[in-house]
Amino acid sequence: MKAHVSQNLEPPLPRFAVGRLEAARLLDVSPGTFDNWVRQGLMPKGIKIGSLRRWDAGQLRAYWYDLVEANQEGDLDDDLENPFDKTVG
Repeated sequence: MKAHVSQNLEPPLPRFAVGRLEAARLLDVSPGTFDNWVRQGLMPKGIKIGSLRRWDAGQLRAYWYDLVEANQEGDLDDDLENPFDKTVG
């Protein structure tokens, strides 16, 4: 028997506004870490519309690139130490 193949030929719509959980997923961090980054100003506060808060995906990406650039210019000693070197297995 042949498997059913979806006939949806339209490409998925790009997501330009995301909720808190999706914003954290985009950055591959926990929602708590994302909240901390927002409080510290490392990520944008998002836009509140009624009871919903949404983040612009492009703005999240821009903040991320700013973090990457700032950390590349930072302390090079951090790049040399592997935090798992001192772990006993």
